[in-house]
Amino acid sequence: MRDPITIITTVRDGDDWLDRYFGNLRQILGPRDHAVIVDDGSTTPLAKPTDWRNDPRLTVLHPGRIGRGEALNLAIENSPTDLIAIQDIDDLSLPDRLDRQVDVLSNNHNQLVFARAVSDPWRPTLAALQHFSPARLYFSNPLHHSSLAMHRSVWASAGGYATDLPCCIDLDFYLRACCVAKARIGRLNRPLIERTLDPGTRHFARVPNALYQKTHASVLARYRPDLSWSIWLAAAKLRELQLFSARDVR
Repeated sequence: MRDPITIITTVRDGDDWLDRYFGNLRQILGPRDHAVIVDDGSTTPLAKPTDWRNDPRLTVLHPGRIGRGEALNLAIENSPTDLIAIQDIDDLSLPDRLDRQVDVLSNNHNQLVFARAVSDPWRPTLAALQHFSPARLYFSNPLHHSSLAMHRSVWASAGGYATDLPCCIDLDFYLRACCVAKARIGRLNRPLIERTLDPGTRHFARVPNALYQKTHASVLARYRPDLSWSIWLAAAKLRELQLFSARDVR
């Protein structure tokens, strides 16, 4: 029997997604797994569905409007297990997601383990688990926060999620986990989540572009001194791949 894991979700006014979210929990949670939901100040406070009211695997917290970073930290603080999996309220986990991520984490706690989404473009690879340098995130971010699984010790060593950022909270956490906690980033190449891609339904897609760009730049600048050599190597590798592809086209 695998180790238990807790699904962590924060929500604010996500009523349109609750039925399918709770249905998804029924599909993926094992008998020793848990789910902790933090209602971050919804207009109508989130209540447990009738069929979940007597299920000890589900905890719903109502701290008021505290912000996403603090809500994530609160959820993890209240997790009854050391293994944590993030899931956004409007995304779905496929049935074998937790089993596969627990299997990877059982071999090494000090890592952030992501998965591909069903909507991601398929690319051939021989490795079941692909590793990423944190420097890779300075050029683009191929990682879905809603697919992240980790051990509580990584979150604690990194100092938790930032509570003072208007956006880019996920990116900041990945870089800090690598620079401070010395965690590795790995992504399972099997699609294990289904994402909602409509930007109209995703909170951070509605962040003003100027604010996003400013915050994104400040987060990257914060960790650049620790990753400068790796960033240079990643840029050189990217350039080499671009030149190789250009030769193929000709």
